[in-house]
Amino acid sequence: MLQNYLKIAIRNLWRNKLYSALNIGGLATGLAAAMLIFLFVSHEFSYDQFHQKADRIYRILSITKYGEQTVQTTAMNAKLGEMLKQNNPEIKDFVRISKIDNPTFKNGSHPEIKFKEEKLAFADPAFFNIFSFKTLEGNFNTALKNPFSLVLSEKVAKKYFGNENPIGKTLLLEGKKPFIVTGVFAQMPSNSTFQFEVITSMATYPKLDEERQYIWEKAGSFETFILLNQQASVAKVEKSIAQVGKLTGFFDETSKYSLEQFDKIHNGSSFSGHQNTKFAYIFSGVAILILILALFNYMSLTTARATIRAKEVGVRKVVGAERLGLVKQFYIEAFVYCFFSFVLAFLMLELLRQPFYDILGLQVDIVFMKSPLFMGIIATIFTLSVLLSGSYTSLFLSKFNPIEVLKGKFSSQQNGAVIRKGFLIFQFSVSVVLIICTMVVQKQLDFMRNMDLGLTKDQVLVIPIEESPASKIATLKNDLKQIAGIKNVSHVSTPLYKGVNSWFTKSLVSKKEVTLFSIDSDENFFKTVDLKWKNPPIDSKNLDSKIYLNEIAAEQLELGKNPVGKSVFLFGSKPSIVGGIMKDFHFTGVKSKIEPLMISISAPKATETLYGSIYLRLDSKVDVQAKVAQVQQFYEKYPSEKPFEFYFLDEAFQKTFSDEIRMSKMFFSFTSIAILIACLGLFGLITFLAEQKDKEIGIRKVLGASVKNIVFLLSKDFLGLVLLANFIAIPLAWWAMQKWLQDFVFRISLTSEIFLLASLTSIVLAFVTVSYQAVKSAVANPIKSLRNE
Repeated sequence: MLQNYLKIAIRNLWRNKLYSALNIGGLATGLAAAMLIFLFVSHEFSYDQFHQKADRIYRILSITKYGEQTVQTTAMNAKLGEMLKQNNPEIKDFVRISKIDNPTFKNGSHPEIKFKEEKLAFADPAFFNIFSFKTLEGNFNTALKNPFSLVLSEKVAKKYFGNENPIGKTLLLEGKKPFIVTGVFAQMPSNSTFQFEVITSMATYPKLDEERQYIWEKAGSFETFILLNQQASVAKVEKSIAQVGKLTGFFDETSKYSLEQFDKIHNGSSFSGHQNTKFAYIFSGVAILILILALFNYMSLTTARATIRAKEVGVRKVVGAERLGLVKQFYIEAFVYCFFSFVLAFLMLELLRQPFYDILGLQVDIVFMKSPLFMGIIATIFTLSVLLSGSYTSLFLSKFNPIEVLKGKFSSQQNGAVIRKGFLIFQFSVSVVLIICTMVVQKQLDFMRNMDLGLTKDQVLVIPIEESPASKIATLKNDLKQIAGIKNVSHVSTPLYKGVNSWFTKSLVSKKEVTLFSIDSDENFFKTVDLKWKNPPIDSKNLDSKIYLNEIAAEQLELGKNPVGKSVFLFGSKPSIVGGIMKDFHFTGVKSKIEPLMISISAPKATETLYGSIYLRLDSKVDVQAKVAQVQQFYEKYPSEKPFEFYFLDEAFQKTFSDEIRMSKMFFSFTSIAILIACLGLFGLITFLAEQKDKEIGIRKVLGASVKNIVFLLSKDFLGLVLLANFIAIPLAWWAMQKWLQDFVFRISLTSEIFLLASLTSIVLAFVTVSYQAVKSAVANPIKSLRNE
């Protein structure tokens, strides 16, 4: 019997090629889109789940109140982890982690093999015992025990040593400090919070330089993870942190301390991950909607053709077929359609996977696609697709009264017209909501891109530099000034839009807590980025050894109307001279409000070590590519372990809202898919309607109806439904976008133009879809449709 059902299903699929193509094409498109999104979502929610002890690993978090501002940090004292373990039998082990950004290593035996790495991580020997990363070569019980020992990822080991065994080989950090390779580990999975390629022992940290020796002894800069014997101990250990912390000698007793579960950090922890979770939930909803759209297409077209299948069902019932048998038959047909749709969807998934990753700035290990989690999601989608797509059609068609059907009394009320109208309204409602969301996200992006930042970000070339003597940087700046087409050159310790340092002080009058962000720079910085003055310096040619505040800082510090030239005590007993008050400008991006800022200008000693970046203001008329090449030549004249690299200030600014750019691209892509699916369904319905009304159209034409009359006859009901869909969609989209925009301090207003344009777009697309088949039917020869009567 099953074989017979399969034959009937395949025969029907082949006999109705157009409808089969529309059904399979629409369903495959929806399935491919849904699988892509669920690949991303399942990858997000699987972060750090592969660690065998994940449910017992916790990170220590502190929350401190400074005035009205709450500061969260994971930077702990170096002694805290060890002392917690000694005082808590509930703690099995601990690991401290710290990082250096952008270190440069070179092969000790082949100095020409030199690369800049993204990070150098410092970790305790327990790192590979607590976390479940695969090790390849070396003894990882001792690999991170001794100072200046180093373990490498498989990719990095091959980069420096080729096919040689790297164990025992030497790498030089910044061309000076020798490290011995003691182990090689497999690449960390793409769904790991840690993405380390180079790890050295924590014992190396205090021996690296004087600054880190000081941090080790008297400051807090270490993420500290603890492994508990059992989860139930969390509350007890949390209570002990403050008590044990006092024993370390350098501990903030005013802070509140808590433990956050390691495998929850990436998604929705109290410190990070809110954006990841929000993004995943938004697009989970989009995936479900697109999948429902595709399934509704199948159900809508199948029920529309119910009149054609009605006599078949009637005959089967007369000759003894039971309703259960008919239900099985239609479910088999749904299975066949879904099977072919899934085959096509997998092909589309493979073609679109990398472009999708590029949009998200994401990389998913190919192994993850074969994981039980993702394969389970695919199996669930397939099962639900078969059950949902076959449910309405099988129940609807199998309940026909055979006598009524064979007498030709199968009424139009029975053919699911109301249900199909509901499907169409739902499809276009979803499409219109997505169109509005796409337009609002793009409009907000354009608004942020074009905001007045209070500085000029265009034509500013930024060159990151290694830690160097001030004399070397001064010489390099002077050389760069000589290049034609470079208007200004400046050095800055903390590049704009890449993070910023902060200090805590008090206002001079009310003694209110003030968080003061700071940048160290030279006197040319103001001209290089074109900052404006509210209260300009008294002597614009002598800006050294002074601090410069923005308007909000002067206001919160309560310095008075014009504090230029005054000495103020902001940090202890050492006075600072206010050199000028800058107009407020956006130095961290435009997603948050402007905070108090202090720019310190000082003349460093020739031997003093500086770091940060060099800013170059280029003339607007120069050939940028040629100028960058010229700057590189000057840079490489000076011995440096850091390879030449650069970026532009406007690029750094744009990266501050990269999540919104990513969201915009995804909304555009999946809105296009939703519209395509809706239009495919609409095309199928208008084609079916034209077939049903073929003879009526022929008679109307013979009686003198014009093409316009015929097109109107076929189109009016569909366009009315699309219009109704707009009335449903607009309030929903307005509510959703209002909530989304609340996260932005600086945001657009939702104007009527957005909703009108979205409505017009949906109506035009529907009209074009309907008109093609309507016009085709209207211009057909009426004799062909009437000669069979």
